[in-house]
Amino acid sequence: MDREQMDREQMEYVLSGIGPRRQAFNRALTDGLEFMGGWLRRHWLALVNGVLITYIGLAILTPVAFAFGLDGPATAVFHVYRFFCDELPTHSFYIFGYQICLCQRCLAIYTSMLLSGITLAVLRKRREVPSITWWMWVLAMVPMAMDGGTQLFGLRESNVWLRLLTGTVFGVGTALFLLPQIQKSAEDEPLSAPIALQ
Repeated sequence: MDREQMDREQMEYVLSGIGPRRQAFNRALTDGLEFMGGWLRRHWLALVNGVLITYIGLAILTPVAFAFGLDGPATAVFHVYRFFCDELPTHSFYIFGYQICLCQRCLAIYTSMLLSGITLAVLRKRREVPSITWWMWVLAMVPMAMDGGTQLFGLRESNVWLRLLTGTVFGVGTALFLLPQIQKSAEDEPLSAPIALQ
């Protein structure tokens, strides 16, 4: 930025009543937000995969914690997961005789999303991975909706293999719908370059 431009901006700050301390705060805040935005654009997939690993890992380690007598923390985690999964005992896996925090279908959904995210992390370095269309994503929901819906209305009882299969189809479909779109947005250039104040 040239000196004349800088003087005009400083004059606008002074005329609008923004003092030097506020200017310094604005610069620090803007620089911090730009840094965070750049970091997220570069590392968003690692963040998503890390959240999924943590979510799945806690669900699997909770019964291990019960087995080792850590009932307080394990119970707290188990109850938090109830907000995200129905945790039906008949539809869940067990470790050491204790129930995992996710039902079989939810475990399949999140695990397949994680595996798809890891696959995208490898493939995106070599080529662009296209997103599936919204109607293909809806089609990926249909088997899960039919399996869960017919069971909900008492028409039949689902089994472990159908829950795992339909959860995996939906999880992969969700990952193929969302993750490439996020990748494309992260690769796009920002709309305007930020103005740096010296």
